Amino acid sequence: MNRPKLGDMLIEANLIDEVQMRIALQEQKQRGTRFGSTLLALHFIDENVLTAFLSRQLDIPCVSLSNIEIPPRLLAAVSKDLALRYHVLPVREDKGTLHVAMCDPLDWETTEALEAHTGWSVVPMVAPQSSILDCIERHYPDPYVGKPSIEDTGSGLFPDLIREIEEMDVFGRHFRKIEDRLDRIEAALARLEGSRERGPGSGNPA
Repeated sequence: MNRPKLGDMLIEANLIDEVQMRIALQEQKQRGTRFGSTLLALHFIDENVLTAFLSRQLDIPCVSLSNIEIPPRLLAAVSKDLALRYHVLPVREDKGTLHVAMCDPLDWETTEALEAHTGWSVVPMVAPQSSILDCIERHYPDPYVGKPSIEDTGSGLFPDLIREIEEMDVFGRHFRKIEDRLDRIEAALARLEGSRERGPGSGNPA
């Protein structure tokens, strides 16, 4: 099946030119980014223009993410790492079909990766990339929020670690004593070696 390509569609609509497409493809290859994201990063097209164009040309609904509520099971199905990697956001699920907001709904590789990961059929929706990224940060829980800091943990949460540190300190004192003894032995051996080199007749005359 011949799938339309974003670059060709944008050139045909005079939204980018051939030179810009070649530059974007080269940048995409070097950076490993998505083509649509690369165009936006290079400022070759405005994200709102791109969103409106794709929605109209592909007859794909444009979704507003400002006040959207996402079920927790969808956030669990599409992890934050996955969402950030592909610049996507799960919006809703209906009878095994997952509706996903994307800045480039023509990115078939992303669609197929999401289908393989979730086991659901993916239906793309279109949204500005900045809105998707803001919504990802807003909806996915921060793994560090609510966790006690090191200062707040006390001895109750890490007794084994604290005990190990205390034992290391005890052993450290023993090691320092051993090092002191070795230093004294080394100094005594140095004096003995020096006396041997001078020989029995090297002392002061009687």
